[in-house]
Order: sequence, then C-alpha cells, then structure tokens
Amino acid sequence: MGAIWGQNRRENPQGALAFLEDLLIECDAGVGETVLVGGGPASGKTHLQHQVVVRAKELGIVTLTAAGAADERDVDGGVIDQLLASPLLPPSLTGSAADERDVDERIAELCSAIHRLARERPVLVAVDDLHHVDETSARLLLRLQRRAPSAALLLVLNHADGSYADSPFTSLPHRHVELTPLSVQAIAELVEGDGLPERIHELSAGNPLLVRALVDAHRGSADTGSAYSEAVQRLLHRYGSPLREVATAIAVLDSDVTTEAVAIVAGVDPLEAEASTGRLADAGLVAGFRFRPPAAAAVVCGLRGPEKVRLHVRAAEVKHARGLSPAEVARHLVAAGEAEAEWALPVLVAAAEQVMLGDDIDFATRCLKLAASVAKARWEQQTISQLLAKITWRVNPAAAAPHLRSLREAGSLDASDRLGLARQSLWLGDRDTFERAFAALENDVEPLDPRTSAELILAGYWHYGVTTTTADPGDPWLHTANSLAAMWRTGGTETTSACAERILQNCRLSDTSLEALATAILALAHDDKADRAEGWCTSLSEEAEYRGAITWKAMLDAIGASLRLRRGDVPGAVDLGTRALGMLDAPNWGVAISYPLATLLIAHTAAGAFKDAAAVLRHPLPDAVWATLGGVRYLRARGHFHLATNRGLAAVSDLQQCRRILHEQDLELPAVLPWQADLAEANLGLGNTAMAVELARQSLAGPADAYSRGSALRVLALAGDAAARPGLLNRAAEAFKASGDRLELAKTMRTINHLSQRAERAGSLVKAVHVPRQGRSRPAVPRPVARPEPVASSSASVLSEAELRVAELAVEGRTNRQIAETLYITVSTVEQHLTRVYRKLGVAGRAALAGEFADAEGAQ
Repeated sequence: MGAIWGQNRRENPQGALAFLEDLLIECDAGVGETVLVGGGPASGKTHLQHQVVVRAKELGIVTLTAAGAADERDVDGGVIDQLLASPLLPPSLTGSAADERDVDERIAELCSAIHRLARERPVLVAVDDLHHVDETSARLLLRLQRRAPSAALLLVLNHADGSYADSPFTSLPHRHVELTPLSVQAIAELVEGDGLPERIHELSAGNPLLVRALVDAHRGSADTGSAYSEAVQRLLHRYGSPLREVATAIAVLDSDVTTEAVAIVAGVDPLEAEASTGRLADAGLVAGFRFRPPAAAAVVCGLRGPEKVRLHVRAAEVKHARGLSPAEVARHLVAAGEAEAEWALPVLVAAAEQVMLGDDIDFATRCLKLAASVAKARWEQQTISQLLAKITWRVNPAAAAPHLRSLREAGSLDASDRLGLARQSLWLGDRDTFERAFAALENDVEPLDPRTSAELILAGYWHYGVTTTTADPGDPWLHTANSLAAMWRTGGTETTSACAERILQNCRLSDTSLEALATAILALAHDDKADRAEGWCTSLSEEAEYRGAITWKAMLDAIGASLRLRRGDVPGAVDLGTRALGMLDAPNWGVAISYPLATLLIAHTAAGAFKDAAAVLRHPLPDAVWATLGGVRYLRARGHFHLATNRGLAAVSDLQQCRRILHEQDLELPAVLPWQADLAEANLGLGNTAMAVELARQSLAGPADAYSRGSALRVLALAGDAAARPGLLNRAAEAFKASGDRLELAKTMRTINHLSQRAERAGSLVKAVHVPRQGRSRPAVPRPVARPEPVASSSASVLSEAELRVAELAVEGRTNRQIAETLYITVSTVEQHLTRVYRKLGVAGRAALAGEFADAEGAQ
C-alpha cells in the first residue's frame, strides 16, 4: 500500500477499533503505516489503544508501548526507555537512550534495530499522549514514521485535542482518526434494555468514559448516580486547569450563566472561559452554558470547605450585581453559609418571602435562619422572627412557638403578623390571643378582606363552636361562612352543602383556610354526601403533600379517617388515622391532636379492639385542649369506650363533663356533640331506665339533627316496651341513614338482627328448661331480656346482657381470662357473672351450661 498523507476519518471508538484491527491484519501481512489518533480528554483514546495492543498480541505481533507524561517532558529518552522494555529487542539496545554515546547516533541505532525487527516480523509501536513525549523520544518516533512504509511496522500515536495541526508528525505520511462520541446504536451494542441506550446517551452525550461508567453500573447493579459522579470527577481531573475551574463555576452558577460570570467566579480570563466551555461541550458535559443533568450535581458534590464558600460567595456577588431575583442570589448565600455583605440580609429576607409564594418552606426557613445569624438591630431580629413564625408552622408548629411569643410581645404588628398570630394561637389553643388578633385585623385602617375574614370565622367555629366578628354579615363571603357554620347545630342540610361547595371551590388551601375547608368537608358528609366529602378531602391532602405542608396533610388525613369511619370502614379509618397521627409528634399537633385520637378511639372501640383503644388513651394531650370542641369530641369518644367496656360510671363522668364544657360556653351542638343522647345511653347501661328515657325525650324535644335523633330513638327502643321496639329502631336506622353515618346505621341494624335472634334463642331456652331430664328436676328459668343493655334490677332472676355474653363465651370453651380479655373486664367480674348464670339457670357448672345451650339450640 502506498503512503497516505493525512487521510482524515471521524469514528466513534468502536468504529476506530474496527479500522485499526484492519490495519493490524495488514501489518501482519507486511504492510507498515502510521496512524495519529486524536480526541479530547476521556474521548476513549487510551482505552482504544489498549484494545489495539491486546488484539496485536493475539495476532502474534511484537508490541512496543509507551506513554508520555506532562511531568516527564524534560526527561530525555523517557518514552524510549519504555519502548526498550520489550525482551524481543537486542540486549545491546536495552540501555538508556541518554547514555554517553552521541544522541543522534543512539537514535539512529535504535531506529535501525526496530526497523530490522519489523522486516523479520510485524511490529506495533503504540504511544499514548504524544503531546507529552520528550524531544529525544519524539525524534526516534519521527524516524520510525519515515521508515514504517518499508517494513511491517505499524505506529499508533495518540495526540491531544487541538495539537494535531502543529504536530511535526503531520508532515510525514500518516492516517488521522478523530474520535467522536458514541451513538445510540453504538451504545446499544454495549448494553441491552428497553430505552437504556437512549437514556445513557442522553446523560453522557456519547462520551466514552461516561458511557462506560453508566454501562458498568448497570451491569453490576451499582448506583448509577454514584458511578456517573465519579466518572465526571475523573474526567475533570484529566482536563486540569483552567477547564476544571470553569466547569465548577458553570455548575455553581447553574442558571443565568454568561461568559463574564463564569470568568469571574472561576477566576480566569473571559477568553479562557469561552474556550474551556467549548471543550466541555465537546466532552458531552455541557450544552451551551448549562450542564447536562446530573453532571452539575456531580461537579458541585466535589466542592468542600473554603473552596465551596469562596465560589458561592462570588456567584452571589455576580448575580446581585446583575440585578437577579433575591431567590437566585440567596441560593448561593445559603450554600456558602455566609452573608457578610451589607446587601445580603435584605436579600435573604426578600428571598424567603418570594419562595414562600411557591411553598418552598425549607429554603425560606434556611434563608431566614442565615439572616438571623447576621442581624444586629432589634427590629431586624423581630422582623425575621415574625417571618419564621409564619413559615415554620406549616411543617413544625411547635418550633413556631418561640416566634409566636415574639409576635405577642411586639409593640406594633402589621396585618400579616396579626394573621400569623391568629393562625398559630388557634392551633395552640390560645383563644384570647386569637380573638384579640382577629379583632385587631377587623378594626385595622385597612380592614381584613372578606375571604380571609370568612376563613377565620370558620376556624373559630371549628375550635370553639363560636366566633365573634364585627364584619358586615351581608357580605357574600361572610354570609356563606355563617350559613355553613350552622352545620354544627343542625347537621347537614341542602343549605350547608351548597355553602360547603362554595367554600371548597373558592378557597385555596392555605394556613388560614385549613379549618374552613375541613368544615365544608364535614358538612357534605353530614348531609349524606360521603363521596363528595372524601373526594375533596383526598384532593386537598394530595395538594398539601405536593406543597410540602406536613401540618395541612396531617389534619386533612385525620379528617379523611373520620370520613372512613362514618361510612363504616373501621379498618380503613384505623389505618389512615394512625398514619395521620404519626406525621406530627404531640407538641406539633397542638390542640388538634384530639381529632385523630378521638377518631382512633371510636374506631378501635367499634372493632372491639379495646387494648388498642386503651393505648390511644395513653397519648398526652395539652391542657388547652379541654376548652376546645376537639377536647369535647375526645371526651365523648372516651365515654363511649367506657360504655363498651362495662365502665358505666366512668362513661357518665366523661359525658357529663362534655355537657359542662358546652354549657359554660353556652353552646348547643347536637349534630356533632349530642350529649343528651349520649348520657341517655350511659344511664341505660347503668340500669337507670327512667333517666335514660327522660334524657332521650329531651334530646328529641330540642333542635335535634338526624344523628342525635337516631341516637335518642335507639335509646327509647332499648329502654321501652318490647312491642314498640322494632318500630323505634327502624326510625333510628332511617335517621342515621339521613345523617350519612353508616357506622351508627350498621350498629343499629345489628341491634335489630341481634334482638331478633336473641328473642328466638330465649324462647327456645325457656322451652328446654320446662322439659325435665330423666332423673332430675329444676325450677323453671325466666326468659332473658333480649336487648344489649342490662335489664332493670326489679327482676333479680333474669339474665342480663352482660351475663348472657359471658355465658356464650364460656360455652365456646373460653377460659375466664380469655373471656375477660375479650370483653375487657376483670377475671373477677367474669367469675361473678358465671356464678349468677349458674344460679339462675340451675346448673352446676360449665359442662351443664353447655348442655343447657345445646338443648336450647335443638329446640329452635
């Protein structure tokens, strides 16, 4: 083959390898050639040369290898010494190239020796980093290049990007291969997977070093991000200065990057910054002045200590001087952890206010904390503290408490500060502070806007059942709020549902609207619109999560749990309620913790999971909770737990306390706190039938909503005449259905079915007792009263419901301890119930009791 002068090829590393393998085959056939291989750092030149050497050895070609080094360019004959390491060269040539003999003579002798060897067998001379080769070694390589065509001598010489034009090797016959990035098709030959080659190409732009890192990570199931980051760091290390500094500056600046800004941050000349940016683009790291993701993070993660501070401070100065937004500048100040410049503090405060519009709570908090660390004037510290109080509440209400004290103590507050004070005072149960802040807002020079006023009115109702306001009740917002608040007294109606929809559609989820939206959701649920209520609740919860407001989400999920409970999904209520409770610790929940706790208490009680219910009771509650409706709701739930576990007196105490709290506040809220019906049920459980009936009738005589009406009718059914019982229970079921409470509806239907089955069993049991067995007789057994509450004490010989439950479990084979755990009573109480059962039925023990029940079943 004749000499070829400067034939240029552009190949990716795989194409270049195929080309060089062809040349190896030609060399093995006796054809010599010189190939210059170019490309930027990490373009794959070294790896390609290694592959060529391996292939040459497989073909039996003699290989002489060497690599130039920047720190050995002044070492005469350094590369020659590496080439002479081959054992195939004559021993006389293995000495140093820079010995006492004349250098020219020595070079000529080495060139002749290698040339003779190449005439006898094929030889490959492979040299990496040609641009770092010392002068003496370069002279040898040039001589070999001239003689290559006349022997089986192949020279593969790698040069740096940009050094080709000025290289003396270009003046002699050669081929030139410029390495290009790997294509998607080339990457697909390295790794398989649906869309994987495309994703790797997108991240690496085909840069071989980055591609190999990503492919190796995929093959080894390693962390792709970590492998990629390490590859980027290696790539920048190979580039050296000033390109490494320019890359770091681009990564630090991140946005609004210009040549001038990069030059200032990197500390280099603008021309150097522009040239280095071009080389980074060629390497696949940047597109324009922006890093390909996640390359920027890989660069920045390498910054440590003083260097990181210095670069981010420079970036902040550059962006501030160019008039960029406070948030853009503040990101660098926060990253540096330094804000010494006079302009830094106001920029940080302005940035916090700016990013809160987009719900970036974390960054806003970091801005204000850095600002607080450099604030010296008292007014500056107060301003920052007030902002922190408003911002922190969404994710950490307890942490906002110190800032709340600062707001209380401040001599003068603007409307925004008063609004924050009102918001947080409600959450912490400080009613006086809330009402003072609300009044000040309404009496300000610029009155509170009607929407915010409506939201605060509904928030006051949510926590205290009432709100005092001086605003014009005729305003559409305030009229809607007051009409919706009627839900607490009347339950759900067409009017409250219509108002609820207006609030939900017109109030954006915010710090002040949380309780207003919650009230609207409950109004829909109380009007038997469970699907609408749950749909809104889920949507708002997802929004809160997206916006990073943990406090909002916790409260909305607690409401969601209560909605699940109302439709009878007890396991779902327990699951969601438990997750909601766990989102915030007790101090962060404030008085609102009563809401998820009450829901969990009712749910566990309904499921008969009395141990879990008892665990709920061990959660701490703030003292302020007992002055709120949430506290009353919790007391009511605890009272029903006591009722279910045969602690009637404790139940009455809790329910009487509910009545006292409501009377002290002059509140009647039967829709959510039907204390009369509750006390009626508790008195019935204690055998105080007359009191139970009187309380139930009082409840029906008042402004009873569907829920309290159903509760009162159920008490009257169980306490009154057996003949009227079915009709009353059916009316109670209809009332619960109208209220939308499927849990109480299901409970009532179970009572109806239970009473029917018990009546049949009781009749069969009486028949069986009146048929004496042969060889023994016993007194007749009176018929048990078939209702879930104990009967009046006037008939001591009648089985109570509690006795019947214990007897049934004993017949099933349960031990006294198991019965006690199931019914959440003591072992001693079980023993007392069984003694009375044995006496009333005239049986000697468990075995006879089982036989008695078997006879009753057979007689049905």
